[in-house]
Amino acid sequence: MRSLNIINKHFENNFWLYIISIFCMFLGIVLGIYTVKYMGPVEKEQLTLYLSKFTNSITQKNINYKDIFFQSIRNNLPIIIGIWFLGLTMIGTPLILIIDIIKGYTLGFTISFIIKGVGVKGIWITLLGILPQNIIYLPCMMFASVSAMEFSLAFFKNNMYKHWATSIFARIATYSLIFVGIFICMCLGFVLEAYITPYLIKMLIH
Repeated sequence: MRSLNIINKHFENNFWLYIISIFCMFLGIVLGIYTVKYMGPVEKEQLTLYLSKFTNSITQKNINYKDIFFQSIRNNLPIIIGIWFLGLTMIGTPLILIIDIIKGYTLGFTISFIIKGVGVKGIWITLLGILPQNIIYLPCMMFASVSAMEFSLAFFKNNMYKHWATSIFARIATYSLIFVGIFICMCLGFVLEAYITPYLIKMLIH
């Protein structure tokens, strides 16, 4: 019950930071979709060829699930570490929002391109191969972004008055533990991305 109250208080205290973070992610998604829409024919042909090679490689080769798992960690861990680090600075908030936009852009571009390149089957590839892990990744990224912005803004505000002088290390330790918890939650997404979604995509393409 106490942990639930802490979570509720966190959301109440950072309501507008969540709104801004959500807005930035959706802005990135829209920009990614429009990038695909206005791509030139040469770029579209190159990406369609890449997508065709990718789908053929999945059907013809055995999937190395372990490699995909560690690649998922390599793709996401630097982002989490980067957000954590930016939260320790007094100017981290705008850069964190840029990361949110980039994350949204990547997702929007990928989904839009797959659907445009493969058609109806692309919708199923998106539903089975992209959305499952991102249902975990996006909330985790959003929570990380808001936690980092909250810490950065509090650090900026309290540093002006030197209120944190005696408790700075304890606060950083607590802040860091939050990110450890976020990474642990994201591990479920890594498992989905590595061991479940490739199998589903392979079954769908066959």
